Amino acid sequence: MEKIDDSLKSVNHRFFWGQSFLQFLLIAWAWKWGGSSSMLTGFAVLSLVLVGVPHGGNDFFYRPDKSLKGSLRFLGLYLGSMALYLGLWQWAPAIALLLFLAISMHHFGQSNFNASKWYVPESLLWGAWLLGFPLVRHFSEATSLFSEMMGDSVDLPVVGWQMQNQQGLVLVAVFGLLYGGVLYLRRVPHAWQFFLQWILVTLWYWVSPLLLGFVVVFCLWHAAQSMRYQVLFIRGKVQKSVMGVLVNFLPLGFLAMLAWLVSAEFDVMHHLGWGFVLLSLVTLPHVVVMDGIYRADSHR
Repeated sequence: MEKIDDSLKSVNHRFFWGQSFLQFLLIAWAWKWGGSSSMLTGFAVLSLVLVGVPHGGNDFFYRPDKSLKGSLRFLGLYLGSMALYLGLWQWAPAIALLLFLAISMHHFGQSNFNASKWYVPESLLWGAWLLGFPLVRHFSEATSLFSEMMGDSVDLPVVGWQMQNQQGLVLVAVFGLLYGGVLYLRRVPHAWQFFLQWILVTLWYWVSPLLLGFVVVFCLWHAAQSMRYQVLFIRGKVQKSVMGVLVNFLPLGFLAMLAWLVSAEFDVMHHLGWGFVLLSLVTLPHVVVMDGIYRADSHR
């Protein structure tokens, strides 16, 4: 395990324990009143708007050349990659979907362990579980969503198979042994806290439906965590208050809220595929930017 500044780690601080406690409360609520309650839905929507979407709002800070020319070049590459990716969704949606899944798994794992290399075992396992387990557990809903994302150009049959509880328990047990073994053998600092994080996420996925489960995990265990990392990282580079850094996230938050209000007319809940395609367009350049930060020595 690489040496990392303790303040930038994902565990062993008050923020992590706050995340864990909140996740425990959400699990208890879903267990008692069901995963489709209006309270959980409202929490997921608010988290997505205020944390999930804007968590990449500071990407512009990381541009290597902060001159006008360098800033314009950065924006050109950022927006250009989004445009090219949109073209890929249009002409080769199956490849675009696989790319979206691959970069998302990589990013989730890398950010959780501050990994400087893509092949760090615990990072790969965490990213695969964070995205893969809910898709397997709710396979029918997932294939339906993928079909909508790829549009009419791809004939993807919606498979009716659904994981049974016994099958799910076996998968959880096998993966838990593998993940715990990797954390132990690689002597990951605070390994038991990373394992606790996995237990909480797995329990939440078990009691929640596909979309709600993923949105909450994305916001609570990735976006919020990433925002904390960025605040600490940026404050280590420039003299700026916590609120001064957080203000930079506000524009995307307001835009997300506006987009949500406008989408009410579009009935976004029946066009989720398009929403995830739009999310993928932002994800690609964001992952590239953050990958460069995690690979650099400056965050260690």
